[in-house]
Amino acid sequence: MDLIDTVCGANTTDEQPNMSEAKTLLDTFSAWVEKSPNRVFLTQPMGGGDANVKDWTFQETMDEALKMAAYLDSLGLEKGSRIALCSKNCSWWIIADLAIWLSGHVTVPVYPTLTGDTVKYILEHSESKLLFIGKLDEHPWNEMKTGVGADMPTVSFPISPAEDHDGGKHEKWADIIAKTEPLEEPVKRDPEELATIICK
Repeated sequence: MDLIDTVCGANTTDEQPNMSEAKTLLDTFSAWVEKSPNRVFLTQPMGGGDANVKDWTFQETMDEALKMAAYLDSLGLEKGSRIALCSKNCSWWIIADLAIWLSGHVTVPVYPTLTGDTVKYILEHSESKLLFIGKLDEHPWNEMKTGVGADMPTVSFPISPAEDHDGGKHEKWADIIAKTEPLEEPVKRDPEELATIICK
């Protein structure tokens, strides 16, 4: 996990939090939560017009990430397990990334327009234990999901095509967040630890 000087979304013209102790992206993000908990960090268009957006403050982002981290922790996965994430850019991608790291695991991004065979290869080769299914166009997802094994646990983001079109086979992000308490003791990550695997 490389040292990150600023967190995406942070306006660098504003006064920066003290980053002297920051060693990882999680450290940096935590510093922003402490410095500006009520400042808007993420804004997500929800469809249906420009006015339909959802905002998260730094604190709300951390709270949601800690809830998803607690869910991942409840699965009893070995620390350092690979968690796949297939989505276009969206707010839940960032929150899921944080949750994966907070629970001591490694993110495996899956490009959102791959064939089913390539998806299958990435999931198997990385030994991914769970797949987050995010913001995707319906056509690519219909092809991609052929590569997702029936035994692969999945969690769908609120704006995912899997949310409503796959017969309720996926855990829903919103349901997990609604019923899960935040992780009380996030895993402290070392700067030398693996954070993300990029499959080519």
